[in-house]
Amino acid sequence: MTNLSSQLDLLPKKTFKAESRCQKCAVNSLCLPSGLNQSELSELESIIKSSQIIDKNRQLFTLGENFTSLFVVHSGMFKTTVVEENGKERIIGFHLPGEIMGLDGIHTDTYQSTVSALTMSSYCRIPFEDLLEVAEDYPIIQKNLIKIMSKEIFSCKKNHIDLGSKAKLALFIRTLAQRFSDRGYSSSEFFLPISQRDIASYLGMAEETLSRIFKKLQKQEVVKLQKHTLTILDEKLLTNISES
Repeated sequence: MTNLSSQLDLLPKKTFKAESRCQKCAVNSLCLPSGLNQSELSELESIIKSSQIIDKNRQLFTLGENFTSLFVVHSGMFKTTVVEENGKERIIGFHLPGEIMGLDGIHTDTYQSTVSALTMSSYCRIPFEDLLEVAEDYPIIQKNLIKIMSKEIFSCKKNHIDLGSKAKLALFIRTLAQRFSDRGYSSSEFFLPISQRDIASYLGMAEETLSRIFKKLQKQEVVKLQKHTLTILDEKLLTNISES
């Protein structure tokens, strides 16, 4: 099990050889390379731009910018923001290593959201036109891309389930814990570099409401939040609350 302190650590600033870059990546099973043989992997790696570092709070791409590439989280964490009809910004997603960003730009050729780094992070860039060319020769890459897009759609639908505020927060914590677990990290204690304001925006509630619920959950000894470290103390009760 990976130590808590290393969950969002960056890899050393060096360039890997093309034939080993994806193979050495700790989250390749969650990304486009999943299930590819050596030949297929080499073709995909030939178009992926090497991992690049981005500072905290820097934007990766912005709403309305021309769509040219998909981006994969290599390390750290990112958030996706949109502008609602009333002109207010709303966070619609948080992205962990192995997850793809920029899918919303495919149908209009412009990004429909803004993505920025929550921590010092790193990412890989995949030029979309190059990806389509490679995918024509390797159906499994097409299949992986479709699966990722389908998962994104399912995730959006799940986020719009009509739940009470307390259940929403509990479900958010459970889902995040599972995503960390999928990456080999602890599902009961993990680094959470997301402000309560951002969580409230994502869940569609007032920051004061979120703060009050967090305090209740901590008083009930369901979770503990201390210095950006979230610990799940009672998983069963957390589950019950998320399903209520």
